[in-house]
Amino acid sequence: MNLLIVSDIHGMYKQFEEILRHWDQESILVILGDMIDRGEYSYEVVQRIMSLQAEFPDKVVVLKGNHEDMLMYYIDGKMEDPTPFLVNGGIEMLRSFIKDIDEEAVEQNAEILKTQFAAEIDFLRGARHYFQYGNLLITHAGFDSALHDWQQTASHDFLWIREHYRNENKTGLLNIFGHTPTRNMHETDDIWISPCQTYIGIDGACAYGGQLNALLISEEGEILNTYLVPSEK
Repeated sequence: MNLLIVSDIHGMYKQFEEILRHWDQESILVILGDMIDRGEYSYEVVQRIMSLQAEFPDKVVVLKGNHEDMLMYYIDGKMEDPTPFLVNGGIEMLRSFIKDIDEEAVEQNAEILKTQFAAEIDFLRGARHYFQYGNLLITHAGFDSALHDWQQTASHDFLWIREHYRNENKTGLLNIFGHTPTRNMHETDDIWISPCQTYIGIDGACAYGGQLNALLISEEGEILNTYLVPSEK
């Protein structure tokens, strides 16, 4: 089975639709998280992915990103100060979901999300922390590469870890991840492959004026194609 993997859509709906043109619906579509925030169309992106998973339940896999994690902390009232969520794209997400929003009504907006968008919130809350398939270990951020057993990685680290790819990959699996823009790894927004060929980063920083990347890969780890859609930002 082949997999089409895309990460860090961040509300960039038009670019996501362009990527979907390359999905043959026979391959497994894997969304690596950070579906929301930053771009203008978080609601539309989430709705589209929910619809795809409902129509193709065995062919659409959704992982949670750190931005979905921040959203859960916000709506669950676990943030003493919601500013980190709001300034990192949360306000754009709220504008997308809530029409005629009062941006100052922080607690009220969280309640609106919980009550009026319960299905969407449950969908995002229930997303996976990782997906292992064949020779592939697919994560949003990465895993704790210092551990003997990668499955002991803390839930937080699957969503938030940085620079794990600088360490030896002892899993025996090819790790495909988003979260860290590839421009931080090789000064371009194209897909990055580590010198050891055991890590692949695919976050093209679309919401920062880069591009939305997708990777078509076999379960054995053979790269079959790559796709990119430039940002309009």
